[in-house]
Amino acid sequence: MSSFDPMLVPRNGVMLMVLIIARISTVHQDLRSLADQIALCERYVRDRYSGPVQFVHVKSQGSGELLDRAELAQAEAEVESGRFDLVVVEDLGRICRRNRAIDFCELCEDACTRLIAINDSLDTSRDDWRLNALFASFKHESGNKDTSKRIRRTLRNRFEEGGVVQTFPYGYIKPPGAKSDADVRKDPDAEPVYEKWFSLLEAGASYAEVADRLNAENVRPGVWADNVRWDGRMVMQVTHNPILKGYRRRNERMSRRVNKTGRRPSIKAPADQLLLRRAPNLQFIEPDRYDRLIAALAARHGACARGRKAGTPDTRAGVPKKRTVWPGQHITCGVCGRLYYWGGHGQTDHMMCAGARDYSCWNGATFNGDEAGRRFAAAILAAAEELPDFDAAFRAKAEATAAGLRSGRTEALKRLDAQLRQVKCELANVTGAVASMGFSEALRTKLTETEGAKAKLDAERAAVVAQPDEAPDIPPVEVLKEKARAAVGRMAFCDPEFGRLMHQLVPKIEVFPYRLLDGGAVVLRAKLTITLAPLLGRAAGAVSELVTREVTVDLFNPPQRVAYRERVVALRAAGRTEYEAAAELGLTVTAAQRAMALHRMMTEAGMTDPYQLVTNPPEGESKVRRHRHARFEFKPLPGYPAWPIVSA
Repeated sequence: MSSFDPMLVPRNGVMLMVLIIARISTVHQDLRSLADQIALCERYVRDRYSGPVQFVHVKSQGSGELLDRAELAQAEAEVESGRFDLVVVEDLGRICRRNRAIDFCELCEDACTRLIAINDSLDTSRDDWRLNALFASFKHESGNKDTSKRIRRTLRNRFEEGGVVQTFPYGYIKPPGAKSDADVRKDPDAEPVYEKWFSLLEAGASYAEVADRLNAENVRPGVWADNVRWDGRMVMQVTHNPILKGYRRRNERMSRRVNKTGRRPSIKAPADQLLLRRAPNLQFIEPDRYDRLIAALAARHGACARGRKAGTPDTRAGVPKKRTVWPGQHITCGVCGRLYYWGGHGQTDHMMCAGARDYSCWNGATFNGDEAGRRFAAAILAAAEELPDFDAAFRAKAEATAAGLRSGRTEALKRLDAQLRQVKCELANVTGAVASMGFSEALRTKLTETEGAKAKLDAERAAVVAQPDEAPDIPPVEVLKEKARAAVGRMAFCDPEFGRLMHQLVPKIEVFPYRLLDGGAVVLRAKLTITLAPLLGRAAGAVSELVTREVTVDLFNPPQRVAYRERVVALRAAGRTEYEAAAELGLTVTAAQRAMALHRMMTEAGMTDPYQLVTNPPEGESKVRRHRHARFEFKPLPGYPAWPIVSA
């Protein structure tokens, strides 16, 4: 048996702790390869170490370029725990690629954990390990790049020769074993469907209307489609596929690596990368007719998307969808529970329920998102300004709570110390048995259980010790108000950091539809849960109840009869006529009369608020009629009530 050079000595004095990292690149690779890597590493260790060994495995499926994999974070955490003597991998690329692999080696060095990459002849116990790691990392990166170029070259050539036959849209039949586009044929039943399809679009129909017609006629999407029913997006994608005019395309998009994470988002490829191949046997629409329609659709929809107008860049290009302008990705619909998105009824600055867009919610009312953000910020500042000072009684209560925590911590430490003494005795007994009787599987299991119990108790004791002794320093309310003014007052809605702060200060925003007692448009009101605790640091827990408020914010401007109602009522109570009240307030007589009529309705109903919650889709409202569409089906998210629906 050969041995490690230098020799390995377990840091716990009994058992060698070894971490093995195994990885395969994709889910399409054979899972047995993970077991093969682990077997190689275990055999490598057992051939060089005769004592008891405990192996821990970290297995993953994913590209080595991905630096935000959970398994990589797990491996780094295991090394940083300091409980492993050795990390063994088949090669350095099994951990990750590029410079991050060298960083992992240095992490092992900091933790006094030896790392061995078998195929790369890398051992961090040697002085030359950095040079070996550098060459190994370069070799894996270069190999990946060369392989990628070969694949692209091969696919490009085979496509130009009619190969690379993968998936097709509706209307095409791909026989089993087809290797060329010459083997693919058109479905005769699709000819009249595409003729009607294009005729509808040429007549001005929308993609959604075409989808409704296809569903009504029981036309099923292609065999490669994920959905079983057509929708507007699917119709748009198929319409813009040039295969309908007899041209196959490839390389319309490409991937670009983000070096920070290693992920490769899809981006539009340069024009010189696009490949088109003439395939007349796959043509459904005459090329000239197809090109005319696509040009007409582009002109029709030119104002409906970013970056389509000449000279106007796409302001969201390269920005993740979740990084949106606040209050985007924050407000939820009180009817169905879905998020509100930017863009409603053709207004880019308005927000609309995602369920209403998908015909799953009848609440189609919208509001101005920019104005709503300002009103939310004003509500937070108002809640901060209205806070009372933390009086002496409350401070005494906080001190008493801290004293109780200190007493409880003392008792917890006594209990944990007693348990630790017992576990240490058990550990000493097990290690003594190993020394006297030799290693056995039963002793290994007992040793592992005892070490785990000790590690758990150590972590629990460290958490108790970390608890502060003194009561949290509760700042004056004026300091809290100043922090709120500084954080919220700048209203930097486009700043992602500001959005994250607002998510903390306003953990919940729900909007509900309301309507005036005397009718009118459906409007939205927001119910906010505001807490200023995140601005207080360690004192947040002690005062969370005092700095939390539930407020209601109107997301609309009231009409005249609502805005002037109280003043009109006051003037009428003072003996003024409606004509006199209207003249004094600068209103028309009709507006004053409608204000008084609304007041009488409120008095009869015993209400102090002229608005009432809308629990059913109202009739006659132009922007709340999603429920009347044929594709509507109310689907609230779990936890939201199935509000009554008026039949169409």
